[in-house]
Amino acid sequence: MTVWVLDALLYVLLLAAIGFGGISVVGLLLFPDIRSRAFTGLRAGILATALVTAAGVCYGFFAYMTVGGLQYLLFILAAILMLALLVILNRVATGVVCRSAVPILSSAADTQEDR
Repeated sequence: MTVWVLDALLYVLLLAAIGFGGISVVGLLLFPDIRSRAFTGLRAGILATALVTAAGVCYGFFAYMTVGGLQYLLFILAAILMLALLVILNRVATGVVCRSAVPILSSAADTQEDR
């Protein structure tokens, strides 16, 4: 892989990450309830972070192939582990916030209110 192909790939990945990050921010500001905000923020934010991680992994792999050295492999491993940790913790935090902020009424409670 030549340097200009790597540069083009990194630019595309990072521009896509900026786009999804912007969608995440707009979704957080635009939607009215906490569940739709959390859904948009979680999904678009994780996609943006995954694209940034993919750009870092591509760069680390290219640097490892050209220069060599264990630090680039450790960089790739750390980036992937941090993405996994971010996804898990975001998922847990979103679930806690959505459950505690607005309780969901059961269908039995809805039918009793209608009578």
